[in-house]
Parts: sequence; C-alpha cells; structure tokens
Amino acid sequence: MDFSIISNFVQALPASFQKLPASFQDLAARDPQGLLYGAAGLLSAVLLLLYVVRGRRSRDGKPLEQNTKTSHMDRRTATSQTQADTKARIASSADGASELQKEPQPAPTQHVGQSRRAPLMLASTNDIVSSETRALDLSEFGVYAPHFDFNDSDAFKMAIKEVREAQNKVASDEGITIADPEATVQEPANIALDRLAARAYRADCDAAIATVTWNTIEQREERLSKTQASIDAMLLSAGRIINPAFATLKLKELRLTHEQREKLKEEKETRAELARLKKEEALLTKDATLAEKEEVRLQQAVAKANQAAQKATGEEAFELEARAGELTRELETAHHKAERARDMVQQSNAGYLYVISNVGAFGEGVFKIGISRRPDPDAYIEDLGQESVPFPYDTHATIYSDDAASLRDTVYAALDDKRMNRTGRHNGFFTATLDDITTELTRLVPDAEISSSAEAQGYHQTLAQLRQNESGAA
Repeated sequence: MDFSIISNFVQALPASFQKLPASFQDLAARDPQGLLYGAAGLLSAVLLLLYVVRGRRSRDGKPLEQNTKTSHMDRRTATSQTQADTKARIASSADGASELQKEPQPAPTQHVGQSRRAPLMLASTNDIVSSETRALDLSEFGVYAPHFDFNDSDAFKMAIKEVREAQNKVASDEGITIADPEATVQEPANIALDRLAARAYRADCDAAIATVTWNTIEQREERLSKTQASIDAMLLSAGRIINPAFATLKLKELRLTHEQREKLKEEKETRAELARLKKEEALLTKDATLAEKEEVRLQQAVAKANQAAQKATGEEAFELEARAGELTRELETAHHKAERARDMVQQSNAGYLYVISNVGAFGEGVFKIGISRRPDPDAYIEDLGQESVPFPYDTHATIYSDDAASLRDTVYAALDDKRMNRTGRHNGFFTATLDDITTELTRLVPDAEISSSAEAQGYHQTLAQLRQNESGAA
C-alpha cells in the first residue's frame, strides 16, 4: 500500500492549523481534546477510503503489493502449522482410548467462486442423518432390563435426589478426577486441568441424562462410557483419571432418570384408564336411570292399552289387545334391562366381555377383546366404531360376568403370546384365530354364544364401489 498520501497529510497538519479561521483556532485553544478526536475521525475516514479503493483494484484484477502477498502467505503457513501441531497432540493423547469412535474427516472446503454457478443440489439422506439417528433402527433395539423396582415416580424422584447428593459428596471429598493408581509416575495435580476435565465430563453426562429417551438409553450408556475413556486418555500424561465412584453414580442417575420417565408414562396410562372407567360409571348410572324411566313409561302404556281393550269391542278390541301384548313384551325387556343396570351399579365388578373384529381397519385375524360396564354393550361397541376406525366393528361375542375384569385378565393371560402390542397390557388386540378365542372362552364360560361370521358390510361395500369405479374408468 502507498502510504505517501498519509505522510503528506500528517506533514501538512501544522500548516493547516495556521490557515484555519479564527473560530477554529479558538476551538483548538479552548478544547484541544475535542479537536484531536475530530482529527482522528477524519484520519479514520481517509484510511477507510483508501481501503475501499484498494479492494476495488483487487477485484479489477490488478496485482497487490508484494508485502501483502507475503503477509497472507505467512498467515496461511502459520495456520497450517497450528493445525498440524493440534493433530499431533490429539493423536498422542488418544493412544489410550482405542475404543473411541473415529469421527469422519470433513471434506476439503471449496472456494466460493468455484461453486457460484453450480446448480442447487439437495443433500442425500445419508449425509444429513447423524450416526446417532441411524443407531435408532427399531429392529436393532434390545429389551432394556430395569435396574430398579420402585412402585411410583415419586420414589424414583427421591432416589435421583439421593444420587445427586452422593455425587456432590464424592466430588467434594475425593474429587471428580483422581490420581491414576496404575500410573508409573505420579506428578503433582494440575488444578486447572482437573477443573477443566471435571467440568467437561459432568456437562456431557448431564446432557446425556437430560436427553435420554426410551429408544436412546443404550446409546446414552455407551456415550457416558466413551466420554470417560476419552477424558482418561487426555489426562494420561498427567497421571489422572475420572473418579470411578463418580462415574458409577452418573450412570446410576442416567438409569434412574430413564426408568422414572417410563414410570411416568405408565402412571399416565393408568390415569387415562381410571378416567375411562369413571366416564363409563357415569354412563352406567345414566343408562340405569333411563332404563328405569323407560320401564315406568311402558308400565303406564300397558295399563292404558289394557283399559282401552276392555272398553272396546269387535276388531278394535282385538287390535288393542295385540298392542297391549306387544307393550307387555317390551316392558319385560325393559324390566330385565333396568334390573341388570341396577345390579351393575351396585356391583362394581359386573360387566360384559366382548370380542370384536374390524377387517377393514385391521385385516383378517385381528380381534379386540375388552369389557364394558354399560347395560347395553352393543351401544358401547357402536361408540367404539365411530371414534377412531373407518368402518364399524363386527361383534362375535358379548358375555355377561359378575367379575368381568377377572374374566378379561384370564383370557388375556391365555392369549398373551398372541398380543399385537407387547407393552400395552390393557390394549386388548390379538393376532389369533377365532377358534383359539372360542376354545378359551368356552372353557371359562361353557354357555357362551360366539358368532364366527364377520359381516364387514361397510368394508365390502366400499371395495365393490371401488371396483365399479375402476371398471367404469376402463
């Protein structure tokens, strides 16, 4: 860069002060510091202008000064040397950590000018999915074996609190890093290095614990082990390691946190089931009330029909007697229904066990087995078909029992190996044949009536319409 302009500007400053108007000379006398700041600002503006001019010359393809080239080359050389030294230190520190994962080397950086006219390319799935995400393939999951047997999430919460208190005690009494008992040479502890290693280990463990889920618990356990091995390798030259007692407590906290979250899910499902039962109890009470009202209404209708038949003669009397007989049969049905509803309200375990299927929603060979405490189980099944499936359910059996829950649990236990969902104990879906279910039900309830037909009317009508549309389009 040509600094002659700046030199001439500085040399001309005294003469310029002499040529200033009287007002500026008075300002220089009264506030020399302010005038100095103003001159500095002016000088900065001149330097900025020269920098802009120099940048334009560079973009126009004019050669830069030799000293600028040399400076840039020196900086690149220094950067390369620094990177080489860093790689050498990392390689020497990682000799004792052969089990660590090897990170993929980044691709060489491309100059901006080389890709300015390149077409836009979307990254492939393999490029954007991390190694940890690839590890979440459900087919590779093992079954996590619980390490603790607490009854509720509050017990897990107390255990986590105790583990954290134990961690603080170990950290204060022994330290998160300790001298390696297998080290051949014991050097004085480097306090700064120990604190840095302790913070790094603790932060990584806390991050793993905070983000653990049901499908990452094994990866988080492995991460804690690798973090410990990595820091031990870096502390190898200082003869220090992560305190095994502290590492054990961190692993225990990780497992406690995971199992607490799973217990919270179970409690949520239990609350949902209790809410469903409470709602069903309310419906049961409502149905019982309606059944009693219907019984009273039919009693009054039968009485009126009998009185009218006694007063009538001829064909009218015959019609009224037939009507009275029909109302009497309806009254008997309503009386039986009201009586059953009152019994179910008084007996908290009474209810109906049902067996249903839905070929259009789940396909052949899938059955749902459950219980309902409503006096009319068909109405309950109809409500199920309107909530979350595209076609109505087909009913194969509705069996009344004074202890419907026990009957359901017995059937579930007998068909346990045929569950669709092995984690939802009250899910009630099974992949079985109707003969398997019939055999078990007739063993428990010999007089149970079971229908083998699955009408699936809506499903088959839909298929017929689709075939008709396809043939019409052809």
